[in-house]
Parts: sequence; C-alpha cells; structure tokens
Amino acid sequence: MTLYRLMDRIGDGLLRLIQFEKRFSKLFLLIHLKLIALDGSKATPETARRYCSRTFAGMLFSLALAITGGGLAGDQLLLSTGCSLTLFVPFIRYRNLDIRIRKRRMRILLDLPELLSKLTLMVSAGETVQRALKRCLERHETGSVLYNELDQVVRDLDHNQSFQASMESFSRRCGVQEISLFTNTILLNYNRGGDDFVTSLRELNRQLWQKRKSLAKTMGEEASSKMAFPMIVIFLVVTVVVAAPAVFMMDQI
Repeated sequence: MTLYRLMDRIGDGLLRLIQFEKRFSKLFLLIHLKLIALDGSKATPETARRYCSRTFAGMLFSLALAITGGGLAGDQLLLSTGCSLTLFVPFIRYRNLDIRIRKRRMRILLDLPELLSKLTLMVSAGETVQRALKRCLERHETGSVLYNELDQVVRDLDHNQSFQASMESFSRRCGVQEISLFTNTILLNYNRGGDDFVTSLRELNRQLWQKRKSLAKTMGEEASSKMAFPMIVIFLVVTVVVAAPAVFMMDQI
C-alpha cells in the first residue's frame, strides 16, 4: 500500500467520523470551487473529498511526529510547539491553492497576447477562426495552460460541438477576465469577418500586450523584493565571519 493510499484511508476515516461535508458544507464547496479553478471539470466532489482527507491525514502525521520528537527529547516546549504547528497544516494547504490559482492565471495572461498575435495574423491572411486556432496548436509550448485549454476547444469542435459552446466552455475553464474578453470579441465578430473583425482583434491584442508588460513589471518587482531577505542574511553572515577574528584578537590584547 502506497503512502498516498494510506493517507487517503486515514483521512477519509476522519472525514466520516466528524461528518465534515455535512457540518462544514460551505468550506467544502469553497475548496471544490478552487480545485475547479485549477483543474476544470476534472475536479469532481470526489477530488475535493480526497484533498480534505489528505489534509486531515497530514495533520495527524504532523501531530505524530511532534509527539514522537517531543517525547524522545523529553522537552515539553518542543512538544507543545509541534502540536501547535500541526494546526497550521490546513491553512498552508489552503493558501497553496490560492498561490497555484494565481500562478495559473499569470501563465495564461503571459501566453494570451502571443496567441492572439498569431490568430490575428492568420485571420488577416484569410484563414477562418477555427482553422487558425488549430494551426496555433501545431507549434506551442509544452505544458502551457492556455494551449492545453485551447486543445480541449479543438477536440470539442472535432466532436461536433458548436463553436460558441466550445469557446464559452473555454472561458469558464480558464477563469480569467481577459480570456472572457477574448472569447466575447471572437464570438461577437467572427461571423461578420472582414476588416471589422481584424480591427477588433488588433485592438484587443494591443491592450493585452500592455497588460503583459505591466504584469512582467510586477513580477520583476516581486522577485526583487523576495531577494532582499536572502541578501540581508548573507550580509549578516559575512559581517559575522569578517568581524569575528577582529573581536577575538581584541579579547587577547
């Protein structure tokens, strides 16, 4: 039995014991919605239940480590600190969901202007929107969230789903405002075609590139701020290493 299966069984038993889904239905629904924002239709209630069961199993595992470590060390402070930190496991996992959702949306926003540029170029050359979307998929970055969702659109079209329904489903799966603007622009104009459609795509493309520039600037500022703390720590360590010999020499004088 793998560790994950063992954790699932232990966590599932705890969920049933406290009747988590019934007593905390709003929290369970919120977790399910966040998982949908990450995985789309793949995130079923069973997926949310498995997430909750592993969270409870992780708490139990952390508690067991804290009790074992505190008992072996014979330190009551260590034991109480470890038990207290166990309570942070659900908050850490829940916070991690928000971080993953934010990163997913950022990756979509970074890829969208490039996709729209290709689409605008192909439509200007006389391609239909559906054929242009398929050609955009021929050469794309592996693991790209946006192109993976676009691949689902193409598969839906191949299964005779209407273009409007496919694009609306695409917008819901991405869960990003700019994607909604992108799909609305296409759905409102692709039937008419012509210069008006191309003009609308170019205007939207200009707006999205500006959005990407501001997002890249924000990401750069965040990266700089994250580097500040390690640099301070390194500075303190270097200061101690350089100053320690001088202090020892002064004590000997």
